[in-house]
Amino acid sequence: MASRPLSAVPESRYTGKQFKLGTEAKYQVGNYQYPADLLGTQTGAGNAQTDPMYGGNYLIMYINVNNDSKMTENPDAGNIFVDVDASERVKKQLAGREYSQEKVVAAQGVIGSGVAAAVTGVTGAGSGLKGAALGAAATVAGAASIAANTKNSIFSRPQKRLKSVIALHVPNQLSIRYGAGWGEEETFGIQAVIEGGEAAMRALQAAGQAALGNGSIEEKGDRAGAALKEGVRDISSIVANFALAKGPNAGAMSAMTGLAPNPMKEQVFKGMDFRTFTMEYQFSPRSIAESDNVNKIIKALKYHMHPEYKDANNFLFLYPSEFDIEYYHQGQENLNLHRHTSCVLTELNVNYTPNGTFSTFKDGRPTQINVSMTFRELTILTKELISEGL
Repeated sequence: MASRPLSAVPESRYTGKQFKLGTEAKYQVGNYQYPADLLGTQTGAGNAQTDPMYGGNYLIMYINVNNDSKMTENPDAGNIFVDVDASERVKKQLAGREYSQEKVVAAQGVIGSGVAAAVTGVTGAGSGLKGAALGAAATVAGAASIAANTKNSIFSRPQKRLKSVIALHVPNQLSIRYGAGWGEEETFGIQAVIEGGEAAMRALQAAGQAALGNGSIEEKGDRAGAALKEGVRDISSIVANFALAKGPNAGAMSAMTGLAPNPMKEQVFKGMDFRTFTMEYQFSPRSIAESDNVNKIIKALKYHMHPEYKDANNFLFLYPSEFDIEYYHQGQENLNLHRHTSCVLTELNVNYTPNGTFSTFKDGRPTQINVSMTFRELTILTKELISEGL
């Protein structure tokens, strides 16, 4: 039987996507690409072949809009959306799961009754049963009101994807940060209980055995007492540790004796950070059309990183749009780079004077605009996702 090769990471089952142009294209680029010839070709060696511009490397930003957005209600916008296949996105589980309004309202009632009962029990404000009933009613009413302000029969964040996407060359500085949260925790308490309990049991067993030996009652008592004293000595360091750490004048006692308590610290895993990454671009338009494209790209980024009002009274916000970013090489998703989960744009810096002076073309268009975008992913990564290329 042939042995299987060992691998530190399981092989990915992900096959990658294709970004099509022309009549088969599902998405439109046109006015949202930079440079203007990003997806074009150039004459190759000997004028006998054509090569893709910029090595055929580019990234695509897919923008996903809240289903309740006013953009989806604009009849003048035309067919600006396409259906989003769930397999096209890597989202956090909570946002991707569908909970019926009935289940959410019922769950909120249970939670509300428990919280209210606890609060009234502590403060003495009425009976716990009455408080639970009031809390459940208030919480259910709140959940029902939230449900009434959504178009959907489910508590999730259904979205529609813009048909127009942003196509950019791969930035010159491309990196992503992975961060794991670890922290110190003192384990003295549990170790003291375990070690102290075992020492006490050993002392009691030794004292019991000594009391059952030969000799007079006085001799047996002396042996049992000696065994107990030996057990006390076994736990004396535990008592001293506590006194030096928590007792009165602990610092002075430590300085006088030259002894310090060992907190028995361990590194404890706290969780993973959400990945963040920054993309920096230097836009230097070479034509009016390219300048228009740059302005449209910047406006789209600004527009979709912001929320919108849900109602006329401005009491509720709709979440900003989400981004799915993918890297391509000659039309095929480039799996030699990391993949991204769905993310949000958290910071956008637009610099119209990157060279220290304000320079424009004859019509007032800036000759250079530097843009820095910071994204934060929405999914906590695990080994399962990392093995799939994220």
